[in-house]
Amino acid sequence: MKHFLNKKNVASAAIVIALGAVAVSTVVLAAGGGPGGGGGPGGMGGNLGEIEMSESVISVKLAAPAIGSLTRSTEFIGRIEPGESVNVYPEVAGKVTAVHFTAGDTVKAGDLLFEMDDSDAQLDYEIAQASYDSKVISADTTLGSSYESNLLSLESSLKSAQQSLNNARIELRDYNDDSEDSLISAQKAMDKAETAMRAAEAELDAYAEANPGDKSSEAYKDLVSAVSKAESAYSVARSTVNDLENDDDSTLRSLRNSYKNAQTNYESALEKYNLAKGSSLEDTKASVDNSLKSAQLSLEQSAKKLEKYKVYSPIDGVIEASSVNEHENASTQTAAFTISNKNQMSVTFNATADAATALSIGDEVAVQKSGNDYTAIITSIDSKADDGTGLFPVEAQIQDDGGALLSGVTVKVSAATQRAENALLVPIDSVYYEDGQAYVFTYADGQAHRTDFETGMSNSETVVALSGLDENSRIITTWHPDLKDGAKVQLAEGQADPEMGAAPAEAAEQESAAGTAVQED
Repeated sequence: MKHFLNKKNVASAAIVIALGAVAVSTVVLAAGGGPGGGGGPGGMGGNLGEIEMSESVISVKLAAPAIGSLTRSTEFIGRIEPGESVNVYPEVAGKVTAVHFTAGDTVKAGDLLFEMDDSDAQLDYEIAQASYDSKVISADTTLGSSYESNLLSLESSLKSAQQSLNNARIELRDYNDDSEDSLISAQKAMDKAETAMRAAEAELDAYAEANPGDKSSEAYKDLVSAVSKAESAYSVARSTVNDLENDDDSTLRSLRNSYKNAQTNYESALEKYNLAKGSSLEDTKASVDNSLKSAQLSLEQSAKKLEKYKVYSPIDGVIEASSVNEHENASTQTAAFTISNKNQMSVTFNATADAATALSIGDEVAVQKSGNDYTAIITSIDSKADDGTGLFPVEAQIQDDGGALLSGVTVKVSAATQRAENALLVPIDSVYYEDGQAYVFTYADGQAHRTDFETGMSNSETVVALSGLDENSRIITTWHPDLKDGAKVQLAEGQADPEMGAAPAEAAEQESAAGTAVQED
């Protein structure tokens, strides 16, 4: 006779058998009734036959691998710097007469920062202006009359100027006991020093024009030093002339002035005569034009030098530091101001070779300071490691309002240094390991199957499957202590069977109705 027992009846049978001193685990084979065997008093008589226990079926849920991207970030220590920062150096040295801005002030490009004493440069400019005006008048005179009559007039003027100069020289020598006047010697020395100074300045200007922005090279520094020395020599020579011109001897001063005026008149007359003599009218015009051009260039050079005694801001920004004060000397070797444009802040950090290779210009990085988060875009990655650290400097521009970030502060930078694009992603909670081999349980034919696979990079939620799985794999995501390779499983309620399409609720009801069969002899 065959009976169907549910799980509760099976448990009761197991208890009865246990009382009959027969141990049962999963399948119990009943012994024939013997003395003291079978059912006891009041118990079940006769032979019990074979009892079969149903194997438990595990209810599981499934998930398919997803196609997506995975990144892993590395944290760095960065330093905030303004996007643009300029050290302002004066082009000439001098005593500061006025300072218009201090550290912390906001300036615009072209604002006058400070001024230096320009009295000597102003005098040079006035001399150049007078020389230019004189050349203009001379040109008008030379070209405004007939060539021959002009030449005769110039010759007469030259002779007259020569005679006046000779007379002035004789009178001055007689007064100085037949020796050359010291003022004349001093003036010659001053003229020589001025010529050397002009040449040094011209060489510096030519270098600066050919190499804009280059103020740190040795060549530039040497030229600046040469100009400084030439200016100093000219200043000494000029002071000597000034002292001699202010001599207490009024008679000597008068004779010297007469000689100086006579010499100036003679040189002017000689220049005009030589310009006209022996040349055609066309040559005269060309010579006059060249003379005017030379005078104009000297005037422009003097004006340019005069302007250097005023220092202007090259950019919009905030003054970070200032080293100039009124009544003190400003040097061409020391930055007078440091100005930073804080409208664009940047962060610089150092990366290893592997990290620098993984990063690209245009990548986003996260910046954090004092609980505030910012986004930055990488703008440069050095291809040469720093000699001191062996790391590669990386610069990124802050995209958010970086006004709260102060120059020079350190920040935390997070950047994606590992990436897996279009990768097969597996939930990490479904992955098991045995002797270092990663595997998952997949579902097929109502059973769990151990499926080994090769892992790639991972994070706290997913791991990349490099091989062993594909998009059609059905991974069991349910954990159960009895889950193993070949274990029978059924899909949890609401979980569709990817192979049979059977409703999981219906399948569960059929399994429950089957019960456990018991064969009785």
